[in-house]
Amino acid sequence: MSKVLRVLQRFARASLFAAVAILAAAEVRAEPKDTLHGHPEVVDGDSLALGGHRLRLHGVDAPELGQTCTIKGRSYDCGMVARTALLDLTAGTPVACRLLEDAPALPDTAPGETAARCSVGGYDLSEGMAYTGWALAQRAVTRRHVPHEARARERRHGLWKGTFVTPWDWRAGRRLADSEASDTSRE
Repeated sequence: MSKVLRVLQRFARASLFAAVAILAAAEVRAEPKDTLHGHPEVVDGDSLALGGHRLRLHGVDAPELGQTCTIKGRSYDCGMVARTALLDLTAGTPVACRLLEDAPALPDTAPGETAARCSVGGYDLSEGMAYTGWALAQRAVTRRHVPHEARARERRHGLWKGTFVTPWDWRAGRRLADSEASDTSRE
C-alpha cells in the first residue's frame, strides 16, 4: 500500500471519528416542526415571547400586570409576582414550546398570541404556575390543571394566601372592593 493511500485512510478515519464525536455531542431531537426552542422573554404570568412568536401557556390564566390582590389586608401587584414566578420557573433555561394553533382562542388572548404547551427539562410550565398558585386552571379549555390549582388552594400557595379577583373577572372590570371574599371560595 502506498504511503499516500495510508495517509488518506488515516485522514478518513480521523474525519469519521471527529464527525461521530460532533454528532454525539450535538443534541439531536426528533420533535415536530411546530415546536420552538430557546430562551424566552417572559411577558407576564402566562405569556412568553420566543422565536418571534408570542405564546400563551395553555390551560392556565395568571393575574394581569398591574392587577391588585391582597394578603392580610395589604395590596400588592399580583400580576408582577406571577410574572416573577414564571421567570423563576424558566430561570435562564431553554424552553421547548409546542404550538397549539388549533386550540380554541379565548376572549382574553392577545392578537397574534398562540396557545402553546411549554416545558423546561420536561417540566410543564402551565402545571408549575398552577401548582405554585400563581395561575388558575382555565376549565373552559382543559381540566388538566384543576388538581394542581386545588393543591395550591389547599396549601394556601401563591394567590391563595390572600384575596384576589380571577384574572378573567379583572379584565371584565371587577375589582376587590366589589366583593373581596367571594373569589377565593371558588371551586
